[in-house]
Amino acid sequence: MLLLMSVGFLIVLAVLFLSIWTTVKAYDFKHTVDSPEDENPKLPHQSKRQ
Repeated sequence: MLLLMSVGFLIVLAVLFLSIWTTVKAYDFKHTVDSPEDENPKLPHQSKRQ
């Protein structure tokens, strides 16, 4: 019984650590937005809105 609880506790700690680690990495990621002038060459030519 003690072995089962120990393994379960270690699994909970591992999941907690991984979720905190991925959240920290996500907040450190530099998000950028492409300017509207950049057009995707794979899309058909679109008229510019004014």
